[in-house]
Amino acid sequence: MSKPKHIYTLLDVAKSLQSIIGKTYTKQYWIKAEIARLNFYPKSGHAYPDLVYKEEGKIQAEMRSIIWGSDFVKINRKFQDNVKSKLSDGMQILFQATVSYHPKYGLSLTIMDIEPSFTLGEMAREKAETIQRLKEAQIFHQNKRLPFPVLPKRLAVISVSTSKGYHDFLNIIQNNTHGFAIQSYLFSALLQGERCAKSILEKLNLIKTKADYFDAVLIIRGGGGDVGLNAYDDYELTSCIATFPLPVVTGIGHSTNLTIAEMVSHTNKITPTDVAYFMVEKFSNLKKKLDETERLLHQTTAHFLKSHQDSLTQTADLLQIHTKHFIQSSYAQLDNKKERIIEQSLRLLKTSFQHLEQYQQRLKHAVDYSSNEMLFLLNAFHNRIRIAVQYQVNINTKELEQLSKQVELLNPKNVMKRGYSITTLNGKSITNQQQLTSGNEIKTILYNGTIESIVK
Repeated sequence: MSKPKHIYTLLDVAKSLQSIIGKTYTKQYWIKAEIARLNFYPKSGHAYPDLVYKEEGKIQAEMRSIIWGSDFVKINRKFQDNVKSKLSDGMQILFQATVSYHPKYGLSLTIMDIEPSFTLGEMAREKAETIQRLKEAQIFHQNKRLPFPVLPKRLAVISVSTSKGYHDFLNIIQNNTHGFAIQSYLFSALLQGERCAKSILEKLNLIKTKADYFDAVLIIRGGGGDVGLNAYDDYELTSCIATFPLPVVTGIGHSTNLTIAEMVSHTNKITPTDVAYFMVEKFSNLKKKLDETERLLHQTTAHFLKSHQDSLTQTADLLQIHTKHFIQSSYAQLDNKKERIIEQSLRLLKTSFQHLEQYQQRLKHAVDYSSNEMLFLLNAFHNRIRIAVQYQVNINTKELEQLSKQVELLNPKNVMKRGYSITTLNGKSITNQQQLTSGNEIKTILYNGTIESIVK
């Protein structure tokens, strides 16, 4: 016959385990683990962290734990004072706990204390590893290499509408003394806590789809002190900032220990106020350059106009002198031609009379010719002489008339007779309105009379 089976109830096994564990684990132990999920309940004040231990990224052990409300307040305050962050999911911790087993609730660790320095070391190690990953991917300085807009007019701002820092930022850019038009668009996100990195990352991805609408992205956070800044060391968040297609400007706190987000951003300013002044300064710098350019342009233009005004005045004076000289020369040429015409006419008449006398002499000797025939020849010759003389006189007269007309056309009085006038200032001709200033007394010479005026 087979031996009867000894049957244990589940409670028997549980109580046995409870007894063994209670006898074996009789003191408090320091244990290293990762908080997979904090499971904090604000109403009761208790936390029930799910703890895991990983090797090469794989979970090798998993256990639940409890932190009673009174202990949680003490531990969390100590943690914030040293680590500058609240207990949250994903943190590596070194904690002191007791091991217990309850038949109904199973194996559990009751956490009594947590060593912040261990978490700080782990965070520093993880931070260093994240920096190394970004550098190995050759994206650590990528955002810094982007050209910053000369006028960043449209800004995508990741912040919280209720944040004092955000309102300080708005007050500065909207009420800047020069009245620069800077437009900002708020993309509200969580700026601290467990979901901080994920929330900011979601807004960055949203802005990326509208990148053509913006000149830069600002991540600003104020009023939170140094608490919760470890979220800004998250690899996914920092790699997104480093590779973002627009310049990213950060102003996320007063910390002297820069987060990776601040390191990889294009420009880092400590506070939202500093970020606002940085943006306004971009406009101020360009305004200064434009004002200086305007001043130089006015100076150069004034110098150019003055030099050309002097040149035009000299040209007008020279033109007046040359015109007067030309008229005088034309009168002299006319007088010379007139004298030559008179001399030629006199010589022609003299020669004609000489020929006439010669013919008269011949006529006297031509006794064989009849008086009528001689008279006919004499008249014919006389007519020929008269026609030749008249023709020459007409030609000379026409030349004289043409020269006279040319001189008359060049006479300023005839020019003014057609409606033109000459305006002078202190005896000098005015050729350009830039020569005149208010209060100048000018004289306008007309064909018939003059007009004196005062420039207003």
